[in-house]
Amino acid sequence: MRIDIQALRGLAVLLVILQHAKAGFIDAGFLGVDIFFVISGFLITGMLARAITRGTFRFSEFYFRRAKRLLPAAYVTFAVTGVLAYFLLDAVEWHDFTLQLAGAVTFTGNLALWQQTGYFEGAAALKPLLHVWSLAVEEQYYLLLPAAMALLPRRYWSAGNVLLLLGSFALCVALAFTNPDAAFYLLPARGWELALGSVAALWTARSARAEVVIARLFLPALVVLLVIPVVPVAAPPFVNIALVCTATLLVILRRHEAFADTPIPRALARVGDASYSLYLVHWPIFAFINNVYAGDPSFGEPGMPVQLAGVTLSLLLGWGLYRHVELPVRRTEFRFRRRWVLAALATSAMLALVPLGLAARTTTVGSSDASAVDYAWLRRDNVGFGDACEGYERFDSTPACRNADAPAIMVWGDSFAMHLVPGLAATTDVGVVQATKSSCGPLLGLAQITPEHPRDFAERCLTFNQSVIDHLAETSSIRLVVLSSAFYPYFDPERRLLRKMEGSTIEQETDEAVAIAAMRATVGKLRALGKRVVIVAPPPSTGFDFSRCLERRARNRTLFGRFIDCDMPLAEYRASKHEVLGFLARVRSEADVEVVSFDAALCSESACITELDGTFLYRDEGHLSYAGSTAVAKRMQLGDALEWAAR
Repeated sequence: MRIDIQALRGLAVLLVILQHAKAGFIDAGFLGVDIFFVISGFLITGMLARAITRGTFRFSEFYFRRAKRLLPAAYVTFAVTGVLAYFLLDAVEWHDFTLQLAGAVTFTGNLALWQQTGYFEGAAALKPLLHVWSLAVEEQYYLLLPAAMALLPRRYWSAGNVLLLLGSFALCVALAFTNPDAAFYLLPARGWELALGSVAALWTARSARAEVVIARLFLPALVVLLVIPVVPVAAPPFVNIALVCTATLLVILRRHEAFADTPIPRALARVGDASYSLYLVHWPIFAFINNVYAGDPSFGEPGMPVQLAGVTLSLLLGWGLYRHVELPVRRTEFRFRRRWVLAALATSAMLALVPLGLAARTTTVGSSDASAVDYAWLRRDNVGFGDACEGYERFDSTPACRNADAPAIMVWGDSFAMHLVPGLAATTDVGVVQATKSSCGPLLGLAQITPEHPRDFAERCLTFNQSVIDHLAETSSIRLVVLSSAFYPYFDPERRLLRKMEGSTIEQETDEAVAIAAMRATVGKLRALGKRVVIVAPPPSTGFDFSRCLERRARNRTLFGRFIDCDMPLAEYRASKHEVLGFLARVRSEADVEVVSFDAALCSESACITELDGTFLYRDEGHLSYAGSTAVAKRMQLGDALEWAAR
């Protein structure tokens, strides 16, 4: 085994572990995964090329060796993680975990995770098998590459890999701007990194000039590998990935034996020997730490001692898994037999199906037994009247999104408008229609742009909001319009705005004054149509998900039997949301529109409640649950309050 490649593996896994331990000096340690991809493409392609050339390649033997190499350590990790997950995860996270585990044992973990969440979203930190996405990408590549190389004549191997590399990279760049989650998780957008290693493995006829160029670029490549993960380039993600992958390729091609025979590379190579087991073990440890802290607001964030303990435990358990499972199985001689295949399939089925069966441990809502309450159902997304009311490009007043033939009230906005609908519908009898699109506030001519919501999304948001106005102009029965949104995206400096001005659209930095002007224009347009208008502020929040706290307390899942205080400190709420509160105060003044707040109904002089008469009010860190929306609305008589406040 080459020392330089093992050292690269050691560097890669340490970068990933430090990133997940939130080491302050590592901004992009996740790039270690990209180093792994290039190495994997290089090694597997070289192995296949040699076997096919010698005429010794057999699909059954190839996949049997891959299973022997990967499955034992993985299955031990998955089994232990599953047991701990059952006792440490909350209901929603447990439901997601069962799907992650099913994806992990079928090598479709990247697809399962893609459907659940973005990697960098808050909920991602709570998923114990989040890291299996990269293993799934590799295994999918290993599934397709042997067939391609076995079927294609050898003279087309290099050209085919180059075409794969270029096509995959082009797709990666395109998706980075239109669908970042797909660019992150899916093989077609990640395949170029493995293909880069494949091209290197097949590039055997290098000229003397090429060798000189590679030698000259060797030290700069090392600098890139050490610097970019610490201080990444301020550019789209694929730029940093391309830099690190190219640097990895150059180090592999250089094969600098003298450099590899120095103490630091040798030490990294020892870590690299156990890199697979270390990678398997480390993330569940950090995910469980995150879950414990996410359930108790008094803990705050995991501090340096806790993160250091997580790193230490990761190294110890990873090394133990390597020495006592991975290495012994790898060294044991097994011949391909049908019974081994059946054993692997049975183990996979058991790992996938047992947690799915255990997921049925929750039954009915409303039982006095906390273990029988379906907390995942209580914390489900509150989308108002239903999923059909998630707008795309144009608003359509379908029967599914209203509770009367001629509703008098429209609720217009993003997800913070959606969660008002159950409560408002329960406290008024004049009929409600829902006009909502997630992450699209009710601001005419203004939409947010983020990596998750790129320009084409913003353009659809502008079109959707204009179609709402068009509908209101044609619908005389609607006399009151309720506007609601998170509002902060329109002055968050980390986002951009798409602004429609005089028939054209421009991108610009976020600007509170521009957002206020858009709100003023929206209110003015509605009043010109003869509608009364009122704004509803987001409910109190601090960014902490108190629904997890409530569930842990109800299920007696507190650490060391301690009592958890799940009330929201008033000072923390106001400090966390002071920009939004200030924005709404200025909107109230400048647009001459009333802003209805939940504060009077939920907050005392010191804290805001998150539970009302046994009802969990929130479904996440900011949105009301279905039951919570109704409970709060009834407490404050929301329908009457909005009628009284609108003007």
